[in-house]
Amino acid sequence: MKRKIKSLISLLLSCLMVFTLFIQAAYAKKAETEDKLVIFSIGAGRKYFSEAEIKSIINKAYENGYTSVQLILGNEGLRFFLDNMAVSGYESDQVKDALNLGNKSYYDDPEGSYLTEGEMNRIIDYAARRKIEIIPVINSPGHMAAVIYGMERLGIEHPQYKDKTDTVDLENGEAVAFTKELTEKYVKYFSEKGNTNIFGLGCDEYGGGGGRACWEQLQQTGKYKIFISYVNELAKMVKSSGLKPMCFNDGIYYAENDIMGSFDKDIIVSYWTKGWRTPSYSYNVASAKYLSEKGHKILNTNDGWYWVIGNNGFRKEDNGYGYVKALFKTSTMNFNNVRGGRKIPTIGSMQCVWADFPEEKTDYSKIFKLMHFFSKKNRKYMRKI
Repeated sequence: MKRKIKSLISLLLSCLMVFTLFIQAAYAKKAETEDKLVIFSIGAGRKYFSEAEIKSIINKAYENGYTSVQLILGNEGLRFFLDNMAVSGYESDQVKDALNLGNKSYYDDPEGSYLTEGEMNRIIDYAARRKIEIIPVINSPGHMAAVIYGMERLGIEHPQYKDKTDTVDLENGEAVAFTKELTEKYVKYFSEKGNTNIFGLGCDEYGGGGGRACWEQLQQTGKYKIFISYVNELAKMVKSSGLKPMCFNDGIYYAENDIMGSFDKDIIVSYWTKGWRTPSYSYNVASAKYLSEKGHKILNTNDGWYWVIGNNGFRKEDNGYGYVKALFKTSTMNFNNVRGGRKIPTIGSMQCVWADFPEEKTDYSKIFKLMHFFSKKNRKYMRKI
């Protein structure tokens, strides 16, 4: 009898242990999906997007269960001006006029040049009511054509790196000081306004996209350490305002080179490309695994999901981010599939729509279809509304 009771107790304990493990696994799986960021990004720097247009994107993100919308406001153009734009001793109206000319020089958008602070206040409030976090991006030291043009108009001599009209010369103290102070104004605004936890600094494709982007030149001349210092200073600025800094991956430990210094480990890496090879050169970015092992949190910004507005087939000119391809990838690619094929921990994933051809009309039916497909494919990660 005692032996039977012992056996029964042993069986019950075994069942309880299995049940406990099952519950723990279920909770772990639930936490894994619930904690993930699901972000939609719109390239609102090259091209002007109105308050109403951005609100429509935010609302669609809400309806589809996204957690956040990334607004790339500074990317070649600078499409958001604060009320007070005084920088480096230049008066606010001087800076606004110069930067507005910079926008027009890059692309004179007939729909508008920039959002005002009042419009952005309403955009953020609208997003907050829908519990959609806003992730702003002000890109530097590259992709800043309007700012480079504006600095020249203000009298800052040769602010650009060599002949790169969208890239600041990191050895030009006056130009760098202007860029940092301008960035700090935006960091302060979004920190104080609220509904923002992450601030995007860009820091990609220094010297222009598509080629070697000057990373090799910086490393070969020993100037890459200046870039590291610049990025770390911006990251410190963001952290001191209570936000988390984020950068695109290609410039972070380019070629897995850490000889010239270390990047702040608190920088979230928005991992979009594993690099590429052509007959003439290789774009040797660090792997996501390498960056993760360096202590960086990884946001999966897989460029398989990219669409460039106006690129409605498979490609337009030399741009491969076509709509047909984006639809296919959005419908088939795994949420956690980071470029390079390595399975690494991520904080979530981000789908991006860009405006590399700003003259092209924005087709919102295509944008919303991409969002719907992404939401449908990744339903277990989307927020329930």
